[in-house]
Amino acid sequence: MPLLRDADRENLRKELNQLQNPVRLVFFTQALNCEYCGLTKQVLEEVVGLSNKIELKEYNFAIDRDAVAQYRIARVPAIAITRLEPPRLLIAGAEQKPHERDYGIRYYGVPAGYEFAALIGDILDVSAGESGLTAQTKNALKQLTNPLHLQVFTTPT
Repeated sequence: MPLLRDADRENLRKELNQLQNPVRLVFFTQALNCEYCGLTKQVLEEVVGLSNKIELKEYNFAIDRDAVAQYRIARVPAIAITRLEPPRLLIAGAEQKPHERDYGIRYYGVPAGYEFAALIGDILDVSAGESGLTAQTKNALKQLTNPLHLQVFTTPT
């Protein structure tokens, strides 16, 4: 049974028509001890089904240790949102393969409620390659000299 209503699916499809570059949702799951992994996968599959510019790649958190390390995943369910950059023509005339650009955006838990809207917004932002931050904020962030780990926590109410 679908989670999204027909009208919501249609509105979301129109919203996702704005995608500029392909986006990959990298989903980390596991079979045991993950209460929301199945629901999270269903949400992602419904979103992916609405646009040919979104793909889903799934890893098992307990088995795919290289991917867990590459994406720095701490727990499941987890989603990394990355942009698939178009291939570039090399000087030798050969074409470089598309590559993945990772902005470090991660979701832990099921993206439901307000988190679903944030997930869709982040998919659009990652596709565009633009954060929406002002020039002043970008300049302030350039002044950081140490790594910054920013987390936003939400709870269902």
